[in-house]
Amino acid sequence: GADAVSSDRFLRTLGIAPAAKASFERLKPENRAVITAYVEGVNAWIARKTGKLEPSLPVEFIILGHQPEPWEAWQPVALLKVMALTLDANMDEEIGRLALAGRRFTARQIEEIYPANERDNPPVLPNLEALYGFDKAPRTQPVEESAKATAPWTLQLPASNNWAISGSKTVSGKPLLANDPHLGLTAPSTFYLAHLRWQEGEETRNLIGGTLPGTPLVLSGRNDWLAWGLTTTYLDSQDLFLEQLNPDNPGQYRTPEGFADFAEEALTIKVKGGEDIALTRRTTRHGPVLPEGYRSLGELLPKGHVAALSWTALAEDDITFDGVMAMSDARNVPGFLEAARRNVSPMQSVVVADVTGNIGLIASGRVPVRSPLNRIAGRAPVPGWIDFYDWQGYLDPAQLPTRFNPSEGAVATANSNWLPDGYQNHITYDWAESFRQHRVEELFVASSEKQSLETMKKAQADRYSPGLVAFRDEAFRLIPQGVRLNEELQQALQQWDGMMDVNSPFPLILTAWHRNLQARMLRDDLQEDFGLVERGSLTRMLTMLRSTGARNWCNDVVTPPNESCGDVLFAAVGDALKELEAGYGADWRKWRWGDAHKTLHEHRPFSRVGALSRFFTIRKEMDGGTYTLLRNSNDFSKDEPYAGVHGSALRAVYDFADLEKSQFIISTGQSGNVMSPHYDDLAEKWAKLEYVPMVTRLEDYGRSVSGRFILKPGP
Repeated sequence: GADAVSSDRFLRTLGIAPAAKASFERLKPENRAVITAYVEGVNAWIARKTGKLEPSLPVEFIILGHQPEPWEAWQPVALLKVMALTLDANMDEEIGRLALAGRRFTARQIEEIYPANERDNPPVLPNLEALYGFDKAPRTQPVEESAKATAPWTLQLPASNNWAISGSKTVSGKPLLANDPHLGLTAPSTFYLAHLRWQEGEETRNLIGGTLPGTPLVLSGRNDWLAWGLTTTYLDSQDLFLEQLNPDNPGQYRTPEGFADFAEEALTIKVKGGEDIALTRRTTRHGPVLPEGYRSLGELLPKGHVAALSWTALAEDDITFDGVMAMSDARNVPGFLEAARRNVSPMQSVVVADVTGNIGLIASGRVPVRSPLNRIAGRAPVPGWIDFYDWQGYLDPAQLPTRFNPSEGAVATANSNWLPDGYQNHITYDWAESFRQHRVEELFVASSEKQSLETMKKAQADRYSPGLVAFRDEAFRLIPQGVRLNEELQQALQQWDGMMDVNSPFPLILTAWHRNLQARMLRDDLQEDFGLVERGSLTRMLTMLRSTGARNWCNDVVTPPNESCGDVLFAAVGDALKELEAGYGADWRKWRWGDAHKTLHEHRPFSRVGALSRFFTIRKEMDGGTYTLLRNSNDFSKDEPYAGVHGSALRAVYDFADLEKSQFIISTGQSGNVMSPHYDDLAEKWAKLEYVPMVTRLEDYGRSVSGRFILKPGP
């Protein structure tokens, strides 16, 4: 209905569907045939004859009174592009910097609000206010709420862990590999476990792992020769271009050669229970023009300008489907790496190992090349009429960041900067926070300990939070010596071992301290745009606490005293303790991280419908937090600011001493039907860090099957 119009307008404006249709036509004929067969199977199920008591569709369709349209062959390709939309978030960072420039923050202040990775040395941002030509008073309208209403899937927290260990560092002398892709926790899970077994001549083939429902792809898994796992690289695959309108003809925009016409397409949005909405989709030489309502762009942009998006996922020659099919068919690491070079979007950091002992890592995807004259370097919108801001082409796939059998005997990624020392090509300046990356490198790359399948699982269950430990230490360093909390509590906090245990009060106290500190430090500065940063970042807080001149972030600009960071830290911990006392009682010893931090697997849309929520939403208590390898991240902007809303949708560990000993798990269950016992029967195992066998031999899995559903080809 009407509530979905803004989301539909955004997707239709991007042109996901036409891009997917064009990409489908570029795929290899044999892969188009795979998709077509898959789609025909989906449609045969929708059209099947059912018994008197058997519902023809899941209960969601019945409640909504909706009959699905037949699945089309381009739509599995579109799902990969929608997945890219959840993982490629740079345009939101660009708009955030644009919003801050509109509030007259300096370039250096903006760089502290969006701090760079410690391994990067980005060019200093130019004066964005001057670049954009703002000719009005500082903006006062908020940004974040409109973003949530327009396209909530672009406001995710993409994260993941993966690593591959060579036999030189394992007990068995054979490689080990592990992967846990992190996504927003949903019910049902984003991933579905599947095992494909088929005959190819005299050879029996197996492919097993996590699939994306709606596509016939195993995105993370193993075949008979190798295994692989994915994390999001955080490639800067998007740039926003400010297009200046012709003041005499709003149907034109400025280019380096003069004014040019917008390409226009008339579209219609059907609205359930309402009238049709006419939509004109406009594109420029850079890409689609985003709606004015998306993240308040109409308010943010200088008068007489619109914003167009360049994004690798919209390329008509996006043959990522071909690449993933070739990866899952590879028989050794060199062949796998070559296949991965075909992928376009979304870029993934892929670790791989094979039965002969090789390990490898590649950032797989299409990388835009930017001019060295472009000092913005992908961090903020750029003038579309100045040609040196245009993309200069794409990086040669042979130059993608790659590791093959490194001397360290291990490769590992966790969404932050893992690039080889000396790598010169630009990937991004908007990496994820580096705490998990440092932790996984400490455990596997730098460690000389011999690894086993059990140590792989132990690492996926790692509860140590280097982020909160760093915050705790910095906070107590800055609080004046004569100012103390409750003596016993302060001593206990300073002795805390960093473990995010559900039964411990200290993760809750420190996380609440972080939340309240952020509010005290930044709400006065950002005002209505506090939502840009509200979800939380310890890297930002630590950067600002250590700042030596861009701005005194600790001082409250509203109050007369000039507060120090020690003052605001002490006030914030007082706020946190009052908040927790109100919610959990006066005795801090009885507070539990698990009481506030239950995982929230949200069903869309019924978790937001009061009476239905308790049937569809899945909640579990689990250790971990935002900065642990056991990812169970909270989001301070949510109604439940300490609930776990982001974590591993899939966990898998692979043992090349015997691939049949490999194990995996997904976050909810194998069924999307809330009436099925398999809707949530894996959730408890997942929360307890348990696994199920990843076996491919019939004699192993045949003993535990609960039933058989046999499909036979028709005449």
